[in-house]
Amino acid sequence: MGTSGRTKGSQSGTPLIPTWLDEPQTGPLPGGDEDVSDGGNDAPDGQDDIVRPAIPLPPEPVRFQSARGNFSRFAGSGGNDRGALRRAVRDYVRSGTGGSGNAVRRMGGSRTAASNALGVFRGFQRDGVQETLRRLNLENLAGRSLQDVFIGLTEVICRDGGSVDEAIARDAWLETVAELDRFGIEETPNSDQTCEVFLSFIAHTIEIRLYQEIGVKGFQYAEDIANIEEFDSQFRSYIERAVRDSFSSDLTKLSAMSDDDIKAVVDRTYHEAWDLLELLRDRER
Repeated sequence: MGTSGRTKGSQSGTPLIPTWLDEPQTGPLPGGDEDVSDGGNDAPDGQDDIVRPAIPLPPEPVRFQSARGNFSRFAGSGGNDRGALRRAVRDYVRSGTGGSGNAVRRMGGSRTAASNALGVFRGFQRDGVQETLRRLNLENLAGRSLQDVFIGLTEVICRDGGSVDEAIARDAWLETVAELDRFGIEETPNSDQTCEVFLSFIAHTIEIRLYQEIGVKGFQYAEDIANIEEFDSQFRSYIERAVRDSFSSDLTKLSAMSDDDIKAVVDRTYHEAWDLLELLRDRER
């Protein structure tokens, strides 16, 4: 479960896209140099609506009520009522945020961190770990364990801020680092391993976002620690499968990608994940 402090989540009167929510950074990604990004717009067709600000619709009254109620039912069942989980996530996307496009835009800090991570991995693949660390002024990490290197990259990848969105990204990165052993990385992550780490991070950011927005009260309905662990495991598995099943990008040529290419991949990955999470319950009918 996420380590960020619990909140009551967004209130129904909160705008669908809060005015304080920052869009992802526009500067160069870490791990590269000034020549990496061509400054062009390499976003694939149909992706412009993800990153272009739009006038948000006014929020619906009690728009989180159904999602939170269903998540509480799922938690109270000890993870057995998977239909309630699917309804909770669908209703969060559809009613709580006003659709997958808004759900993507609400995750500005996570999108920035995901782009930063891919920027660093691009440097690893193109220039090697040692040279990339030198460029990031982290030469002291050269020769250290993989986990030490990834922990040392936290400040490079995640914003050091106090907003919930920034805390979600940081927690998700640290949770990803904690499970590095399962990716089988020995020295430099290959394309498949890079993809695994990237998708794990994306899934963790979505999990923690949902816990913060609709899942806090769910802990009150679990009977004991065993129930909490069970519904947490079921919840995480559900989100991770959706992220992996919806992923359509190709990271085998990451070393040749521009910054704009990387940011487009990140936005597309979030958009496809939220799209699938919104539709999964409907497809069962």
